Amino acid sequence: MRTKRSRSRAAANRALALSFRELTVSQEDRGILRRFYEETYRPAFPQPDEQEAVERLEGYLAFKARGGYGPNNYHILIARHRDRPIAGVIMDYLAQPNAGIVEFIVTAPGWRRYRLGSRMLRWAERVAAADARRSLGRGLDLMLAELEDPFKFTDDHAYPDPFDRLGIWDGWGFRKLDFPYVQPALSRVQRPVTHLLLAAKPINQALREHVPSRVVERAVHEYIRWAMMPLRPAQSAEYKQMRRYLARRRAVPLLSLRAYLGRVPGRDLHVHEITGARDADLSRVTTLYTSAFAAGATSIRSDAFAALLSRARRDRRYAYHLWALRARPTGSVGGMASFFTLPGAGFGGYVAFGPPLRGTGRFGALVARIEEQMVRDGLGATGWYVECDPRGPQGRIFRKLGFHEAAVTYRQPALPGREPHPADAPALRLMYKEFGRVYGAPQLPQRALLSALSWIYRAVYGIERPERSPLFADARAQITAMPGGLVAWRSLGRRVNHTLARR
Repeated sequence: MRTKRSRSRAAANRALALSFRELTVSQEDRGILRRFYEETYRPAFPQPDEQEAVERLEGYLAFKARGGYGPNNYHILIARHRDRPIAGVIMDYLAQPNAGIVEFIVTAPGWRRYRLGSRMLRWAERVAAADARRSLGRGLDLMLAELEDPFKFTDDHAYPDPFDRLGIWDGWGFRKLDFPYVQPALSRVQRPVTHLLLAAKPINQALREHVPSRVVERAVHEYIRWAMMPLRPAQSAEYKQMRRYLARRRAVPLLSLRAYLGRVPGRDLHVHEITGARDADLSRVTTLYTSAFAAGATSIRSDAFAALLSRARRDRRYAYHLWALRARPTGSVGGMASFFTLPGAGFGGYVAFGPPLRGTGRFGALVARIEEQMVRDGLGATGWYVECDPRGPQGRIFRKLGFHEAAVTYRQPALPGREPHPADAPALRLMYKEFGRVYGAPQLPQRALLSALSWIYRAVYGIERPERSPLFADARAQITAMPGGLVAWRSLGRRVNHTLARR
């Protein structure tokens, strides 16, 4: 018996002239697949390493028709307007982890306002649930999905915006599996895809907070085995690395996608970008700054923020941001953040929380929001640096958030308006973090750190010719002496090389 909801959906489909079809190996369906591939799939996935050739998709359907998937399954689900394919899902069912995995959902431009994405996902979930009942005689445990990580993925033409897209999947019930996921290369002429994350929607509520590591490992293994043929997991360096990580843990936590973006419900940060000296929040921010940072060699004058804003407007090679932070849109200013986006890297200047933000656990959210802004600035930054007093607690705080300390004796240049005294320059920790979730020490080329230092000297300290600075020369000599061409990092106050950091 059809429900009222199913009858209304069918009526809406008739009004829009929509039809829904699962593709087979028939000649007619091959034509639908090829049109869908050219008109909808390829424009939505311009990254060549993410695209599968249409011949491979046809091969998977043929393999399915021969019964090759056994207890597993493979589906291409298409929505059409009259004869035009306007939305589609490619989805695998994997019996060992009892999970459906969405390879992608795509909707053609002009049809996104009809919420076809959520309808296609619900269809895929029903199909996966039917597969689970057929193969195992019980309900589905998980839906999985590969998603672009917006902190690691940049595409100016992506729609929806990658950060907004992650919020949409959050609304659909998906959460990030907290482990370092990398999609192996789909063919010999493609490369591994490092800008994806693996998200999960628990259907079995026993998995709503954590998924056993063995289940995640089986899901990755079977996904590579059945959805990336002829690649074998045992031949994949990416799979081996993921397996080693998972073997050291009993379970993989599930993280809210909104929290990953720095938008925790009930603990959000409301950001106001200060753009000039006439902004009323400038005086509020400078008052908070002077109360948080004592005068000294590592502190700027409170009137210097306006000068930094003015200088950044004249020099378009980098971006400078000064934020006033609030717990509520109409509340008082309870925090501030001052930071730069430079070509290839970001730099954190000053961050301070006061009442009512202090002690509310929002610092991690602020880090995520800063990283989002650095990505949006479009200067190619993939990570950022901060300077910390070695005697204070900041180093431990930043380390918990994924920062690593470069194994250099770093001395801060004189701030603008101060006399340079290289012999008395403050010794600070120089720390670096890749954007997004961090699972190990970064593999940072020495040339990237030297380029970033050069820009930090120019944009932050006003030194247009860094190569003439004895402090820069000293840092350069230390960095280039590190073995292997990569930056070495300190762990718990000791130097570790990049080889050990990979283990």
